[in-house]
Formats: sequence, structure tokens, C-alpha cells
Amino acid sequence: MVLAATFSALALIPLVLHIQLAFTVAFGVLVDTLLVRSLLVPALTVDIGSRIWWPARLPG
Repeated sequence: MVLAATFSALALIPLVLHIQLAFTVAFGVLVDTLLVRSLLVPALTVDIGSRIWWPARLPG
């Protein structure tokens, strides 16, 4: 959230390129944080099961 807020601060600079870049990066960071790491990774872990730990073998 702090990283997204930092990049959002670039949107205050009156250059169009910086505003677009700041929005794109802030949106990407938020999507990665809120969707990918919260929903997608745990869902894939449940779906893949024990193969998620490949190539290492868990003891026991």
C-alpha cells in the first residue's frame, strides 16, 4: 500500500507522461497485492496440492 501511494504521488506532477506512468504502476502494485497474492496464489496452492513444493521433498 505504501508503494502504491508513493507512485500515486507522482500523479501530482503536471507532466502527462508521469501521471500515466504513476497511475499504471500504482494500479499494478494494487492488483498484485490485492488479487494475485491474496487470491490467486492460495487458490493455486490448493489446486496444485503437494506438487507446489517440487522439486524439494517435505520430510515425513
